[in-house]
Amino acid sequence: MLVHRTPIPQGEFEAFQSAIRASGRDPAVFKAQMFEARCSANDSPMRRVHVVTQQAAAQYDASTGSAWTQSFARHLARGFFG
Repeated sequence: MLVHRTPIPQGEFEAFQSAIRASGRDPAVFKAQMFEARCSANDSPMRRVHVVTQQAAAQYDASTGSAWTQSFARHLARGFFG
């Protein structure tokens, strides 16, 4: 299985930044990277997003699309990222 970094789709990235702004935080403090892997050429990709700040880090399953941004927004609301 080969894992590689891939761009976050524009809509997902915009939802990520919107969640940060809605929480009153600075988007520049958050870094997100998407990684993708396939077991074989015929398989659907498995995607994960890694989000980091100086205080915290988390990973989100992104295989189903933008649902990860909702999980991220819940973490923000609960104070996970400070």
